[in-house]
Amino acid sequence: MTGPRILIIMSHTGGGHRSAALALQEALLQLAPRVQVTVADIFAQLPFPLSRLGELYEPVVQYSQSLWQLVWDLTESPEKAERLIKVIAPLARPTLRELLREQDPDVVVSVYPLCVHALAQARRDLALSTPQITVVTDLVNNHPTWGCAEVDCCVVPTEPAQQQVLQYGVPPERVRLLGLPVRLHFGTCQEEKRVLRSRLGLDPDLWTLLLMGGAEGVGPLFEMARALGESDLPLQLLVVTGHNKKLRREMAAASWRKGVRIFGFVERVWELMGASDLLLTKAGPGTICEGLNAGLPILIIDALPGQEAGNADYVVSHGAGSLIPSPEMLAATLQELLVSDGRRLEEMRARVQELARPQAALDIAQLILSRTTPHVSRLGGNHDPSGFPWQR
Repeated sequence: MTGPRILIIMSHTGGGHRSAALALQEALLQLAPRVQVTVADIFAQLPFPLSRLGELYEPVVQYSQSLWQLVWDLTESPEKAERLIKVIAPLARPTLRELLREQDPDVVVSVYPLCVHALAQARRDLALSTPQITVVTDLVNNHPTWGCAEVDCCVVPTEPAQQQVLQYGVPPERVRLLGLPVRLHFGTCQEEKRVLRSRLGLDPDLWTLLLMGGAEGVGPLFEMARALGESDLPLQLLVVTGHNKKLRREMAAASWRKGVRIFGFVERVWELMGASDLLLTKAGPGTICEGLNAGLPILIIDALPGQEAGNADYVVSHGAGSLIPSPEMLAATLQELLVSDGRRLEEMRARVQELARPQAALDIAQLILSRTTPHVSRLGGNHDPSGFPWQR
């Protein structure tokens, strides 16, 4: 006997939405092995030019952050966002209606803001009672399109995000502060750092830093790596360039004075975090929460304008990391953290533990499952009319 049907709608614009969707899928299957989870990249199925958003996102954020800033500024107020919704929703609704008919889900979840209102309208078009849950994947600066009063529940990762969706009109009783869903491995890696370092061919006793710029390899990764490579600090460096193949080629061709390991896109990045003492990254919400769950203090080296602008302040204001605006500042900061008495680093680690939510994906998955009933087709026909055998 099959379990409930969960439809998760995302868009492959950056790695964060995909990662959140996969984290929820993993958690749902852990809690209820018979659950049927479908993850749909909705924008890939829409008419041109919306179908190209995923392809355009990476080059824009890599090479023209000023253009991304312009896009954000043009849509960041509720009034401007409403105009954006009026453009996107009519294009997205037919595809969403068809997807809802095809999947006939017990619960539909959106982890992408531009889908939320169109999804609510598609449900209304079909007169569906299917619960709709929004899972906000931005930490602090949430785009107004996340806020939709029609959703049955809106899950937020932080208190600032909670205040924003309330301002955008989501009823308070429908907002739940549960954290941001990331893969469970980031909070459950129990192997010692020395063991993980040896497996990676590293010196097991040397300070180890992980440098990354999200799935797209965005930010001054080469400049930061060069500053570390030319310093006399006793450390080794892991660099993840993500999908940025050009950067990986450039870094692989460069000569380095000390141990530097270059990686492309890494699926099991929790193993690299488990081997590391510090995370150096742009202010992507998913990477930040992965680092927090892995117990790593975070040095923010870059932030995408718009939705990432407040994330660095969030980390720094809670004492879980520092902002590093230039390669010149990096060596001095690491000198204080790693080579001095280590008191500040220990304080950061304590603040990291306070911010971490390693169970967030499981908590959200439990919420999703709590909104299911024995499957009764919203479009006609009954199935699994008695009991919840998928919970056993």
